[in-house]
Amino acid sequence: MKCFPCQFSNTIKSAQFNTSALMSVSVFEQADIISTVEFNHSGELLATGDKGGRVVIFQQEQENKTQSHSRGEYNVYSTFQSHEPEFDYLKSLEIEEKINKIRWLPQKNAAQFLLSTNDKTIKLWKISERDKRPEGYNLKEEDGRYRDPTTVTTLRVPVFRPMDLMVEASPRRIFANAHTYHINSISINSDYETYLSADDLRINLWHLEITDRSFSIFFALFCMMYFDELLNTFKLKNMLWKLEEIP
Repeated sequence: MKCFPCQFSNTIKSAQFNTSALMSVSVFEQADIISTVEFNHSGELLATGDKGGRVVIFQQEQENKTQSHSRGEYNVYSTFQSHEPEFDYLKSLEIEEKINKIRWLPQKNAAQFLLSTNDKTIKLWKISERDKRPEGYNLKEEDGRYRDPTTVTTLRVPVFRPMDLMVEASPRRIFANAHTYHINSISINSDYETYLSADDLRINLWHLEITDRSFSIFFALFCMMYFDELLNTFKLKNMLWKLEEIP
């Protein structure tokens, strides 16, 4: 028979082990929690962002597109890491990788474009498919080695060979350092060349081709600087929750 202190000690050790196991599972699940979802304009693609900074894109099944009453099943189309955790050394502030908002741009060619943002940084992503690969380079061997130009006596025309479908996500633009507070919302303008971003107090106007500057078109603190009682009540938090451009 074991003494009570021994049994109690073993119970405590078991409880500590189970607690640590639960904590590890909890941390793992926290990164997988979905923080935002967004359909593209056709409804064919669905993008989700999670607390781990990942973007997962789902595509509607081809069979469901032709059926008038489909179940709307979606399969994983592409997965990529959009944001990483950062640290603001000037403010001694940790910046989470959690995706706050995703916005699709209207499709103009075979590729898709979307904006994703965490608390401080907005990124423009290009989603493209590739099912062919070029072969027959003049200055490259089949194994990838470069050929000596002096030995090239014939001109070969590169040809494209079929390959397994590959979906690539590549960052095209990074918009940063324009918001003091956490970014809550982004919205594409009707010209499809500019977009708006909003934090708790400010709305900025961006051009998709210009990453180093934006225009502040609204600053709530200036409008409410005389309402001290209201500011103290809300403590300057969550003044602007959502931003939506109306064509």
